Amino acid sequence: MIKEVNSNTRILVVEDEVKLLQRLSEALQEQGYWVSPCDSYQCLEELVLLNDQRFDVIVLDRLLQSKDSASFIAAIKQRLPECKILVLSAISTSAEKAAILNMGADDYMSKPFDSDELAARVRVLQRRSRPEVRFGNLVLNIEDRTLIAADQVVPLQNKEFALLRTLVQSPGKVFNKNDLYEQVWGISTDVESNVIEATVNKLRRRLKEADAGITIKNMRNIGYWVEE
Repeated sequence: MIKEVNSNTRILVVEDEVKLLQRLSEALQEQGYWVSPCDSYQCLEELVLLNDQRFDVIVLDRLLQSKDSASFIAAIKQRLPECKILVLSAISTSAEKAAILNMGADDYMSKPFDSDELAARVRVLQRRSRPEVRFGNLVLNIEDRTLIAADQVVPLQNKEFALLRTLVQSPGKVFNKNDLYEQVWGISTDVESNVIEATVNKLRRRLKEADAGITIKNMRNIGYWVEE
């Protein structure tokens, strides 16, 4: 059975202290976020640069196994320009905070910190994200979760919106079923479920009725993508 999360916000938590990583992940999961834990610099590189993953917020520990993760901020912003970065550090001087923010980080928290404050700061970062995604004649409003196609509002259910958003944020990219299960439903592959096919079929009908100028394509055993 598929267990849905309350939010489609994807958060990557990067921390090399195992107990703290677990505490951070659990605190954000309790808020309904989809959380991916990461415990090393190598894991961070693989998830962000090599595996083409999409994250809305990255909670980034400053030192990862003696490596300074601040040097990775520019690469994250280049790969994921809309992703917000919250840096965690035991260094709390004003000069250090300013330096990290000037590197491209969106927020900075000193250790030790309160889990409730962390969750609140993540919510603030969400509100500062770009509210719209455009592709073809479509406009997806992230804040109120609406779709406008050919100047008309198209009602979408939660997962329909999340699936379409995933596809149009990377037009032409092929998403296999594993990608979509993880990025839209926040679960591992359920080989018995036809939820992806059912959701895609509903989206196709809605887009056709709205004269949307894009098409959701798919190839059996390969994946799904969008084209104008």
